[in-house]
Amino acid sequence: MSASLPDSSARYARSSRLVAYLAVAYLLLVAYASLYPFSEWAAPNDEAARFLFAGWPSYIVASDVALNVLAYVPLGLLLTLLWMGHVPRWVAVALGVIAALLLSLSIEFAQGYLPTRISSNVDVLTNSIGALWGAAAARVWGERRLLSGDLHRLRQQHFRTGASTDVAFVLLALWLLTQLNAEIRLFGNGDLRHLIPDNLGMRYSAAAYLLLEAGVAALNFAGVAFLIGAIARSFAATAVSVTALILTALMLKTIASMALFIPGNPGLWLTPGSVLGLVAGMMLWLPLARLSPVRSTRAAAICFAAGVLLVNLAPENPYLVAALQIMRRGHFPGFNAMTGLLSSWWPFMVFAYVVFLQPGNSGDRPDAGRPAN
Repeated sequence: MSASLPDSSARYARSSRLVAYLAVAYLLLVAYASLYPFSEWAAPNDEAARFLFAGWPSYIVASDVALNVLAYVPLGLLLTLLWMGHVPRWVAVALGVIAALLLSLSIEFAQGYLPTRISSNVDVLTNSIGALWGAAAARVWGERRLLSGDLHRLRQQHFRTGASTDVAFVLLALWLLTQLNAEIRLFGNGDLRHLIPDNLGMRYSAAAYLLLEAGVAALNFAGVAFLIGAIARSFAATAVSVTALILTALMLKTIASMALFIPGNPGLWLTPGSVLGLVAGMMLWLPLARLSPVRSTRAAAICFAAGVLLVNLAPENPYLVAALQIMRRGHFPGFNAMTGLLSSWWPFMVFAYVVFLQPGNSGDRPDAGRPAN
């Protein structure tokens, strides 16, 4: 039987703002994906609430239903966890579901003013089901596994405590979400080419293109590894976390390739350049894996900055451009736009993190158990 956490550790688990950070970030992403493209707002021809009493629409497909349910499972989970520890668990479940339901209703009302979106009571129903599933998961596993249980013990044992670690976890979770955008190169965040005219008129050979693709993957791989190393207490914790995170990212990239395009191609991301980049990224990170937290954070920022430069120097991938023309409809375009926006600005969130909250600041707890360099 596992020992219970000390009172001080349980108090820290309850006072940690990680859940709040994740909830706010996820809520904003859901709102963006649901209201994209935020243009041509106009008053609806019918009553705004008329959709609530409409029949089952013929245009709803199974993939839309599944996406609506799955999108609100994390929201229900996070909103319920946010309340747990402050009110009885059944009250936290009710508050989590009600908050998600009100969010869904608000979004559907707002969609009535967007000509490119359609308000639907089916969306409200499926969103609520997803939120209920998430809230139920929080009710069953939240206290024992998440807030102050097994997961919290692992965090205390293997990672630094403090606000900078909480924010780093949020950044890494958002990084995983960017991998669901199938149109970007492997790990190729920071694409702002829409602000750069004609790729500066540069021309590329096949070899240069392969090296650019490999460089993007390598620098971002190393950057993520350095970011994890900045918050981990040991090299072993860093290595296990990097392996798990990269494998999860590749799995999400595969799922995105299968789901967002017709015909689905699970190996859309698997190119000679991306494979070379994975190997090069590991070779870049390993010799420097035992840097101090401050230096590891700075190394991550340097890698991401260089990665942004290469992403914006690289030309469009013609295969992905053609595949985008046959992207599945329904809710997928809004979802893809949301992950695309997040992908474009994610490295700049890391730069802000390095400036304001880098590990090693006086507000963090000491790094007990971290090996000396």
